[in-house]
Amino acid sequence: MKHLLAHALGIVLLAASSAVAVHSQPAKTLSKNGTASQAAKQQQTGPPIEEFSFTLKDFKIDHQGETNTLNILISYRYLPNIANADYPDFRWLAKDVATLLTNYPNKDDYWEIVNKQITSLLLAKYPAVASVTCELRVDPSRQVPYTRSSRVTRERAAARSRPSASPRGKNR
Repeated sequence: MKHLLAHALGIVLLAASSAVAVHSQPAKTLSKNGTASQAAKQQQTGPPIEEFSFTLKDFKIDHQGETNTLNILISYRYLPNIANADYPDFRWLAKDVATLLTNYPNKDDYWEIVNKQITSLLLAKYPAVASVTCELRVDPSRQVPYTRSSRVTRERAAARSRPSASPRGKNR
C-alpha cells in the first residue's frame, strides 16, 4: 500500500512540475456580428513608426581654442509611408555632419548652438525625415576637464500634427 501511494505521489509531482504555463490573451472587441471592431482593425493596420540611428565616434574638431573629441549619436524618425526610394543612405547624413563640423564658421559657439546647427541642417536637407535628434558628447580636454553633452531634437511642423490626420492629410 505504501509503495502504491509513493508511486501515485510521484506521478502527481511529475505532472505538476511539467505542466505547461498558460498565459491569458486580452480579449478582442467584437461587434454584434462577431467580427473585430473597426478600432481594433485600425490599430493593427496603422503605419509603422520607423527610426534609424548611427554614431560618429571620436570625431576631432578644433573648436573653442583647442582640439576636442566628440562622440555624436544621430537618430531620426521617418515620415509615415515613405517610398523605398526615399530612404536616405545614413552615410550621406554622416558626411553632412562631418562637413559642417569641419567647416564650422564660428569657433567660439557653445556646443548647444553647434548641435542646433546639426539638427537644422539634417532636417532641412532630408525631406523623408520627420524628426531628428543629435546627442553631442564632448570628451574632457586640457581646458575643460569635464565630459559635457547636448541633446537637441527637431521635428517638422507637419510631423507634429500628422497623427490626427488621415493618410491624405485631411481629417475625417
